[in-house]
Amino acid sequence: MQETVAITGADGFIGSHLAETLVGSGYRVRAMVQYNSFGSWGWLESLDPETLASIDVVPGDVRDRESVTALMAGADMVCHLAALIAIPYSYQAPWSYLETNAGGTLNVLEAARKLGTERVVCTSTSEVYGSARIVPIAEDHPLQAQSPYSASKIAADKLAESYHLSFDLPVVTLRPFNTYGPRQSARAVIPTVISQLAAGRREIALGSLTPTRDFNFVLDTADAFKSVLEAPLDEVVGGTFNGSSR
Repeated sequence: MQETVAITGADGFIGSHLAETLVGSGYRVRAMVQYNSFGSWGWLESLDPETLASIDVVPGDVRDRESVTALMAGADMVCHLAALIAIPYSYQAPWSYLETNAGGTLNVLEAARKLGTERVVCTSTSEVYGSARIVPIAEDHPLQAQSPYSASKIAADKLAESYHLSFDLPVVTLRPFNTYGPRQSARAVIPTVISQLAAGRREIALGSLTPTRDFNFVLDTADAFKSVLEAPLDEVVGGTFNGSSR
């Protein structure tokens, strides 16, 4: 029997690639896209029509408990990717980040507890580590909330941890590092460089050149999600894993 995976944030950059990867691997996919008055399905609309026809697209909002429960009802597993991600804007609208990133995660965890979901994969971020104290960054690196965005994701991580420890919920936390590839926002560094080259600029304008980053192709990140979905439960549940190249 085919297993069904619910995905929040499936209309986004990584979420759309994950939906595509899981369909190609034989899963049934139920994909939440954020409801909007335009009827847009985000990056899911760029998928091959045959692949898209295999996905059950569900408009909703991760901040709404009923939407989340309806999405997850009947699903074997859930990959929770929905989040507000733009760090600079989190300084302007911190409450919206807490409501979406922490509150949305709480809705997923509560729905999983109510429905008996077999596996819950929560998406964290390398931003929870802040400025690296040790390189390469391991999963036990201290957490540092250097932005409201980072703080909201740390809160979400701790909620996931608490639901595993308090209710024995089968939670896995995956922390992708810098992901790049098709469908990525032009604000990211690699698309910024490519856009400047395509525009014929002879000098590339960037910000600080001293930080280092671990860049991972988006299909490798999608495979990381697939790996924690398919690994034996006793090897991953309750664990936190960096989705990185090291």
